[in-house]
Amino acid sequence: MELPPLTLEQLAQLVASNSPPSKLFETLAEYEQEACLMSDGSSDASASGGDLQLLSLFYSSFFLLHLLTDQVAESRALTERVPVNLKQHDTTLQNCLSLLRAVWQTKHGQVYQILRGSPWPDVLQPLVRRYECFFQDKTLISVSKSYQTIRLPVAAAYLGLDQKAAEQEDSNIITNFTKCGWTWDPNTKLLHPKPIVVRPADGHSYNGIREAMAMLGARAS
Repeated sequence: MELPPLTLEQLAQLVASNSPPSKLFETLAEYEQEACLMSDGSSDASASGGDLQLLSLFYSSFFLLHLLTDQVAESRALTERVPVNLKQHDTTLQNCLSLLRAVWQTKHGQVYQILRGSPWPDVLQPLVRRYECFFQDKTLISVSKSYQTIRLPVAAAYLGLDQKAAEQEDSNIITNFTKCGWTWDPNTKLLHPKPIVVRPADGHSYNGIREAMAMLGARAS
């Protein structure tokens, strides 16, 4: 079925939907040619503010969906297709570039800081929040497989949780790590991760991980 024209309203409706990231990615991929044609005149003095705003939101949304579908390398290629004037002057796209650098360099603290502290347009908020959850889940799975023991503040830092609460051995944080199958040794003050296995048929259902992560509560500000 032919897609309706790319407009701010159409993009906002897509981004706010509960469609799987893979489906949203496919839809925006179909719109990229239209965005490319629109961007041909984006550097012209006659280009409307509406066109520039739409291009900013389109490329930013498409970038976030690359990350949501775990296509980090491909997101780097996408940044090369973004109109140069937008990359240089658009705040939202500059946030995207900063986020990509932090993800690529696995600087977890910076990732959470950019996602939570940068001025993202309201239209993009659903994708920003979805990516934060995805990044947390993926990180928790990676940490569970990489460590035999880990200090609570270190584990909290990986997941963007409240550092002060972790340093004080907050029982809520400890309890919800144990809900993920980890164990806590109060004598050594160490967490013992249990590898979290993703069942292919479950997609992103990480053995109840989302429910446990949702209960972790306090996050770093």
